[in-house]
Amino acid sequence: MTALSLLAWIVSALLLQLAVGIGVFAWRRRGGLTHLAPDLAAPTVAAPPGAWSGWREFRVVRREFEDRGNTQCSFYLQPLDGATLPPFSPGQYLTFQLDVAESVSGGQGARKTITRCYSLSDKPQSAAHRITIKRALAPAGLNDVPPGVSSSYFHDHVHEGDVLKVKAPSGHFFLDANSRAPVVLVGGWHWHHANDEHATLVSCRAARSHGSPVLRGSTQR
Repeated sequence: MTALSLLAWIVSALLLQLAVGIGVFAWRRRGGLTHLAPDLAAPTVAAPPGAWSGWREFRVVRREFEDRGNTQCSFYLQPLDGATLPPFSPGQYLTFQLDVAESVSGGQGARKTITRCYSLSDKPQSAAHRITIKRALAPAGLNDVPPGVSSSYFHDHVHEGDVLKVKAPSGHFFLDANSRAPVVLVGGWHWHHANDEHATLVSCRAARSHGSPVLRGSTQR
């Protein structure tokens, strides 16, 4: 795929998204969405075989930084019960229940329970899941805005051997691996293109510096 054809795909995708957004906005203004037909509702995704309900305990068996600046860390999780993990679709995520300390002036206060979701960052494995979390820093110049609670907790307090409560992979927005249609992914990375027997995959990537690209080894493979 040439640079010109890649640009054409990106422009087409952006124009399509803009057109859909304008159409939905106009329809909503006329009250059309209040009469949405049942068959246009979000599809129900059946749980894959082996998926669990509720919370399940996972042990952190490995953690590894993915960039030179140590801002993006991968966590490898294995279920305590040792049972085989179900498959998942690209783009789905895990949900975590975390017990964190509230930030107060001069230190930390009482503990609270929060729930956060993080995308799975590796292909399906029968024995372990991987997530990759970027530390969310406090915005520059805004001293009254704290850094990310969940990302800071993972980076500073979750170590190998720790046990986390996790829900099964979920999410309705995922890649159809069996489709032959071209796919363009536009994110904060440099562009990458790959062909396989099923589909053409293009991702546009950029990074703040040479030291910040996440999962460089995985994407090069």
